[in-house]
Amino acid sequence: MSTSISRRIEKSISALQRKDFEDSFVQLFPAVDKTAKKRRSKAKVGERIKGFIQDEEAIISGVATNNVFKGIMVDDVDFPTALYKFGRTSIVHEGELDERLKINERGTMQIGRVWNLPSSYITGLIVAVILAKENSSESLEHDYSISLFGTNYSVNSIWGNRSVIEQKMCELWRNPDLFK
Repeated sequence: MSTSISRRIEKSISALQRKDFEDSFVQLFPAVDKTAKKRRSKAKVGERIKGFIQDEEAIISGVATNNVFKGIMVDDVDFPTALYKFGRTSIVHEGELDERLKINERGTMQIGRVWNLPSSYITGLIVAVILAKENSSESLEHDYSISLFGTNYSVNSIWGNRSVIEQKMCELWRNPDLFK
């Protein structure tokens, strides 16, 4: 079934392929919010989006960097807050990414006053939305193939199927408690 979540994901992927990172976020954040609202229906927008990103931090960073980072905090700003405040909120209220959030194509990461993240973090956030169990009935109009941790998947086959990727990551990192 195609809803606004899968339509936004498809547009976000298209923008990411064009290296239009700002547009990719413009398309992605409504899908993140709608997914987060399914998970935390009574929470306010900031709380639910940051909560979703925090829940999915291992998936996002694993996909983005092939390493798992959770709980990074710099100058009292953690990863979910940086994406929410400098990404989503800035786009909604200012029409652009905050200068404190930069996306690069070099695959490098630098976190300080400016959160300079590789574009693969957008991929990680897209994958987190796709894998969320709340989205198990979603599908893309045009299926894509994605390589995650050495295995190719049809995107339409992994909607809501987080456990497959969790298991793969636990095996790769030899840590059965990675998601506990």
